Amino acid sequence: MTPEKMIAMFERQFLEGKVPVDVEYTCAGFADWLASAWDLLGADERVVLMSVGATLWREGYTRRAGTATKDPW
Repeated sequence: MTPEKMIAMFERQFLEGKVPVDVEYTCAGFADWLASAWDLLGADERVVLMSVGATLWREGYTRRAGTATKDPW
């Protein structure tokens, strides 16, 4: 599997409407998985996956608040 093929799979999921609508549920599931895998991951993998989690969280926040900000309070 190459990164390009993975991105194509993400795109296909989106175009076919298979992307989860509930971003908060997706983010919570990802956080649960990441917490369980944390000790098995290297530092570089952690950085990348934390960026994915932050992106999911931001998307959920954007949907709730209407616009994303760096200060949710």
